[in-house]
Amino acid sequence: MQKISVLLVYYLCRHSMVIGSSFDSYNTNITTETYDNLESEDLNRETQPLLNPIYRDLDPSNDVERIDLRQWAGRSTVLLTRNDVPSTTNVIPANRFFNVSVSLQRNTTRYPRFSVPLTIASIDEVFCDFGPLPTLSLCEWQNGSGVLEWMAGSGLGTNWFGGPPSDATTGTMEGGYAFVETSQPPSKSITGKSSGARLHSPQLGSTGVSGTCVMLKFAMDGLSVAGLRLLLHLGFDEYSIRKEPDEAVSFQNVTVPACKPARPDSERVLWNAHYYDLDMWQQAQILYTYPDTHSLIIEGIPVDATDPLRLFRGYIAIDDIDLQPGSACVGFCNFASGFCDWSNDAEDDFDWTISRGSTNPSTGPAMDSSSDRTTAGGYAFIDSRFPRRPGDIARLISTSFPAPNPDSPMCIHFWFHMYGPGIGNLKLYLRHFRDLDSVLQEIWGLSGNAGNAWYMSQITVGSLDDFQLIFEASIGNTGMGDIAIDDITFSHGACPVYPQVAAVIPRDCTFEVDECDWINTRDPDRVEWERVSSQVLSLRNQRKPYTNGITGTRHNEFFLTLGKSRSGSFGGGTAQLVSREMTGSDNPLCITFWYIMFEPFIDSTGPSLGVLRIYIQPNDESPAEPRPIWQLYNDQGPAWNYGQANINEKRNFNIYFEGIWGPNRSNGIIGIDDISFYIGNCSVRPPAASVRSEDCSFDKGICGWENITLSNNDRTVTWQRAFLSHRPAQLLDKTFGATGDYIFFDIFTADQKSTEVRLRSSVIGVSNDDESTCFTFWFAAFGVEESTMLEIIKTTVTEDANGNSDENGNDELLLWSLTAKGFNNPRPVWMAAQVTINGRSPYRLILKGTASNGGFAIDDIKFQPRACPTRPAEAHPRVSNRM
Repeated sequence: MQKISVLLVYYLCRHSMVIGSSFDSYNTNITTETYDNLESEDLNRETQPLLNPIYRDLDPSNDVERIDLRQWAGRSTVLLTRNDVPSTTNVIPANRFFNVSVSLQRNTTRYPRFSVPLTIASIDEVFCDFGPLPTLSLCEWQNGSGVLEWMAGSGLGTNWFGGPPSDATTGTMEGGYAFVETSQPPSKSITGKSSGARLHSPQLGSTGVSGTCVMLKFAMDGLSVAGLRLLLHLGFDEYSIRKEPDEAVSFQNVTVPACKPARPDSERVLWNAHYYDLDMWQQAQILYTYPDTHSLIIEGIPVDATDPLRLFRGYIAIDDIDLQPGSACVGFCNFASGFCDWSNDAEDDFDWTISRGSTNPSTGPAMDSSSDRTTAGGYAFIDSRFPRRPGDIARLISTSFPAPNPDSPMCIHFWFHMYGPGIGNLKLYLRHFRDLDSVLQEIWGLSGNAGNAWYMSQITVGSLDDFQLIFEASIGNTGMGDIAIDDITFSHGACPVYPQVAAVIPRDCTFEVDECDWINTRDPDRVEWERVSSQVLSLRNQRKPYTNGITGTRHNEFFLTLGKSRSGSFGGGTAQLVSREMTGSDNPLCITFWYIMFEPFIDSTGPSLGVLRIYIQPNDESPAEPRPIWQLYNDQGPAWNYGQANINEKRNFNIYFEGIWGPNRSNGIIGIDDISFYIGNCSVRPPAASVRSEDCSFDKGICGWENITLSNNDRTVTWQRAFLSHRPAQLLDKTFGATGDYIFFDIFTADQKSTEVRLRSSVIGVSNDDESTCFTFWFAAFGVEESTMLEIIKTTVTEDANGNSDENGNDELLLWSLTAKGFNNPRPVWMAAQVTINGRSPYRLILKGTASNGGFAIDDIKFQPRACPTRPAEAHPRVSNRM
């Protein structure tokens, strides 16, 4: 590293200072004008050439409240360290002086000086992968003023110290990373410090006009995690200087005037990623510019110490920190040094240009979008003056982007300004490389005057192949219709379109304004989805993690909750939220959203909250049955969680969000928010929400299963649905502990002759990935032991050329068989069962029951991928498989 000798100068108060005096005794009415006067005072000519402009703000601008001065042995170097540093959220008022922990004497030279050899790191020296074992380290990064500390760790210490099970660099347990254990008690009990852990970079110089691209990987998990953010610290940062405490010695009577107040904005939030539990490493890229000396701070934040969730384990981890030239952030652009990876279309009517401010007060922005956030620069705009005519179009085309991971689409964020009486249209298009001649796909659009302000915007971008993005702006009816864009950035993960009115197809929805085009269906239960403020939730339920790293002004205040029954009872009732009709396509579509399903307590009967489902309803001349694509039951924890599901539908269709209350004995909550769509063949998240049409909890019927019991005069000799006054041995259902909603057979014959009942599934298709499937269910046995039996039988199905199914009744394979022997028949209880189904051809399952005095109950049938051992073990067939 190159060492630069910098003269550090502290401004002297206009009042004389004496030994032992407190600065609080002096004038405390420092105004902004006074501050600027202090900053602009003429400096002594012999000191001025040595002074870096950034050090005019040296110690006050980094929120130092108390300063210790120590001199390193054998060196004429002064080291600044903090004893007391307030949180960035507890900024010292601008009209207060700082207390200094050393004695003062009258200053006779007005400009006392002492020098510090300040090391300015290159961006290459900031890189850190935290090393593989056994050489784990934080590299040149250092812990700062947080009450928690970052530690270097590896997957081998996951269950000992905390952190993820593998690193991001090598994906092994031996690879290193830095992490914060968020449940640990504060290691430093000093009032006013950051409540989290702060990791400081070495001191950095100017980024240059093209900026610096910060790249890092992060992972977060656990109930005690609140967030992660990247801060820009302006000016000198004592935690960026590597210290060697054994070299420090004390000294006295150093003249250090320190009366200049701190600016309340000495740190800027560049990026944040709130709690995002995907159990995987995420990639982040941040482009920023700053013209002078600064440092970066990575801050991991736990939930508040008073939150009960603070007692639970959690970690925030980072890996592969790298700083590169701004061009490494592909597609990012703040237009300070040109168009970056964007270029003007050669076939449009005119070009986008770059400006620092409008010359016409009636249109265009006065300055770029980030000037009030320190990083001033340019912006791209269309000039609507002569010779432009109404309807002229200018296009700005991005570089090509590779197809994103179907489970991690791109979210583009940008700022726009549309001010003036002649504003035309601003649109964002997606161009797929597989068909460059196809019509551009419009994904975002606004028109008309939006007022003299910059607005943040975002939209999810998904594609099955390489693609480009195109900004298109058009001239309105007058020459006062300048349209501008600025600060284009990208993040991983889906994001609902913002602002809401910019949605080309109104299907994304944040519920900040209204329910968009989603509507409640009329329901006899008189239960509806209700739009409410998050303030109705307890503080721990308000932890909505969705931000996508954006530091804009979106509040994420409103969401939809499943309303309570109009009858006043806690439990019971169904509500459906239906989308407008969507156009079918050969391209797969992914729906993403956030949900909360929380029960404050669960009694001895079991969970009772309810169910959240997503259905697809195809629309054609012969409407098919609704097809479930996502489903979860009961409590899923106190925090908001991320969900997604895949849609493959060539016919036009509607989407249903269905919420069903169980008994809800603890008065819990079911809610949804931030619905978004993108093109991509995504997987179901969380995996437990995977669902097939044959899965059934019997709360709304028998889900396509068919009763094929041979005709019998006794209507009770069949499979039946349980309800309040018709159920065996007062058995509650397994799903909610309610008084019905399962199926059973209960047979009594006077002649003790066994009778058979059968329930058959619909045809179950398989894919190349479904070589083995685990069929799971819950059962309860009752009645005479030996004569009561339940069997699971598989039958093969063939299809003719017209797609008609033909079942081979002679080819029945016994998979599972169990009698009621050994169970507590007078007081039946639910038992878990499962069995593997092998094969790659379509099939049906038959639930065959046999009894003369007794029966079985079945609930919560589910098909899951991969093989599983037979349970109970005694249910293995004991006879030939050929029936």
